[in-house]
Amino acid sequence: MDILGLALAVLKFVNFLMGMINREQAKQDGRNEVIAEMALAIAQRVASKKAIQEKVNAMSDAEVDAGLRGLEPK
Repeated sequence: MDILGLALAVLKFVNFLMGMINREQAKQDGRNEVIAEMALAIAQRVASKKAIQEKVNAMSDAEVDAGLRGLEPK
């Protein structure tokens, strides 16, 4: 094997390693995106819960009872 062949083999190996690193990075980026979407969904649910809780806390006991009666199955 001459010097050019050896250099070509080294370059092919480095290219292979870079491809593996790029694929792993793409997988990690996908995981991070899914985690970010889930965190956003959780934050939105928490905000909705807080808004509902504030509305219920602002209601009188009679209003809460009336609202709950409307939820009972008929």
